[in-house]
Amino acid sequence: MSVPIGLGFSRSLRWTNATAAAVTGEYIRVRSGSCTTGCGPDDVYRVRFSETTYAIPRFNNTGEQITVLLLQNPTDYTISGAVYFWNTAGALVATAPFTLAPRQLLVLPTQNLAPGVSGSMTVAHDGSYGDLAGKAVAVEPSTGLSFDHPMVPRFR
Repeated sequence: MSVPIGLGFSRSLRWTNATAAAVTGEYIRVRSGSCTTGCGPDDVYRVRFSETTYAIPRFNNTGEQITVLLLQNPTDYTISGAVYFWNTAGALVATAPFTLAPRQLLVLPTQNLAPGVSGSMTVAHDGSYGDLAGKAVAVEPSTGLSFDHPMVPRFR
């Protein structure tokens, strides 16, 4: 089911792939309530797809470093999703589901989710394109050094 966005006939259809496996055999049906039997070549649709998955290039929970994920929902609606933790070889090592109310901030320490592991993260969610903000901060307590890694759209 889709929901209206903005003015006019625009609709938003959102889904996430919760399994991280390939998706096959899914279709989108587009139809008009006003064009029933007299549809012609001037009755057209424009369908745009946006990949909303974000990537965070680095997290590090090895040695003395620990990483904290900051994820913010600056919108007026609730956004749900999951953070996927990948090791440096590209294998999935942990998943952390989340639900963020409007304007809520999630502060997620990652050392218990992926202890002794470094790699990257992806954030899949059911929000619109660009509707989440976030970064990962790797901190080394003994030196006080910190390393920020911004969350960026996976595809631009």
